[in-house]
Amino acid sequence: MDCCESMIKYLIFLINFVFAIVGLGLIGLGAYIQISAKSYLDFLSDNYLNTPILIIILGCVIFVIAFFGCMGAWKEISCMIYTYAVFLAIILIAELGAGIAAFALKGDLKNVIEDKMTEGMMNYNKEGHEGVQNAWDVLQTDLGCCGSNNYTDWAATLGNGNVPDSCCKDDTKGCGTGYELSNINTKGCLVEFEDQFVGNLGVVGGIAIGVAFVQFLTVVFACCLGRSIRKEGMYV
Repeated sequence: MDCCESMIKYLIFLINFVFAIVGLGLIGLGAYIQISAKSYLDFLSDNYLNTPILIIILGCVIFVIAFFGCMGAWKEISCMIYTYAVFLAIILIAELGAGIAAFALKGDLKNVIEDKMTEGMMNYNKEGHEGVQNAWDVLQTDLGCCGSNNYTDWAATLGNGNVPDSCCKDDTKGCGTGYELSNINTKGCLVEFEDQFVGNLGVVGGIAIGVAFVQFLTVVFACCLGRSIRKEGMYV
């Protein structure tokens, strides 16, 4: 194996070591969203509710594929290298699709969230909708907001002069009944929620496409390395 091929070998090993760390990071991110931000998922449609699980699965797949790449390059096993290249090519196509979908869904997701918020407000304090009530309370407390567009949205559900206690700046029991304007958060939650979640979709899509480009180069390098290892084995 000449100097250039040795460089490709160590480059593939290094890239896949980084991918293995990224895979573990995605597993942790998916778990964090599933546990810590689970209440926020009530404001998304059913199409988005499995996103944390999909992120965890993607992290596991990337970690396993990166392991094949690391071992194949380090041990110079052409079979593992080619298996790695095929798997990585499949992931590459999936990530390109995810990147395009992230950009395409950005506008639709805002409408979905707004509709879910309006629907949730109409069911607030109703029996059998405790999950929606908890989601609104968590959202308004965490983001310091009140209602979908502003605090007056709650008048249709709770009556004029009343808002959920989670709209209050001190969030004490009963503080939302007959509130004083100076004691509640008045800005709407839709803009805050969009800034934190929908706005990040463009970033996620851009990162996915960037990673896909690096993976494309890695597939090319892996195929070159696999061919070199196979040729070297033929002459041994």
